[in-house]
Amino acid sequence: MNSLLELQEHCYRAFMLDDSTALQLAVRNNGVPAEHRIRIYQNNARETFRKALLASYPVIERLVGSECFAGLALKYMREHPSRSGDLQGFGTGFADFLTEVYENTRFSYLADVARLEWALEEVHLEPNEELLEPAELSTVSEADHPTLVFRLRKAVRLVRSPFPVLSIWRANQPGADTRIDLDKGAEQVAVLRSGDDLKMHPLDPDSFALATSFAHGASLQEAYESLSSDLDEKTDAESPNLAAALQSVMGLGLLSSFSVRDSFRPAP
Repeated sequence: MNSLLELQEHCYRAFMLDDSTALQLAVRNNGVPAEHRIRIYQNNARETFRKALLASYPVIERLVGSECFAGLALKYMREHPSRSGDLQGFGTGFADFLTEVYENTRFSYLADVARLEWALEEVHLEPNEELLEPAELSTVSEADHPTLVFRLRKAVRLVRSPFPVLSIWRANQPGADTRIDLDKGAEQVAVLRSGDDLKMHPLDPDSFALATSFAHGASLQEAYESLSSDLDEKTDAESPNLAAALQSVMGLGLLSSFSVRDSFRPAP
């Protein structure tokens, strides 16, 4: 008699890897061949995982077509099996998987579109937080401004791509009929939830870089130095406008709070 662990291993190989040799020996016939019984569960497993993936990546399915998407879902299911009883997180690694499949091809943009869709999935599940109001900064002395550390709201994700991913996403919504030139250029996107609404906003490079620095725990001074360092590598770029970038980041509701980092206060 097979142990429970052995039966689980046989089921996994049968349902996920199409290897039902061992499981067939443990299934009673009762008038229906074991391989037919197992095939029902194989199909159910494939459909369950395909639908779970489709719920997170409807734009990817529209871009590649339903048949190709089903094939990708099957390959992904086998190579990146779910390790949780909650299928909500099944698509966590799908963007990286698409990178592996389409890297160095004309379809390499698909991975970044998937990253944008997964960002939507993540912010949908994050808790709501109060927005940082500009008036709150009035309590901070000017001498402390360089040491300010801003925190992004939990329901915010930042996505950057060399492809026009937001334009692609918008062009593939129900009812949309817009052709996108993949050579249109890079897009930086802030994905956030406001109440029950999911929103995506394009960001200029300075605002995106500033928000990214904040996400990594940088102070305002450190963020500005990072922006200036990037500028040194782009001889034709304009000087970063820190005030405009901060206004953009705050105006879009990306920040939840701030603190003053005492250890970085400039000497009097």
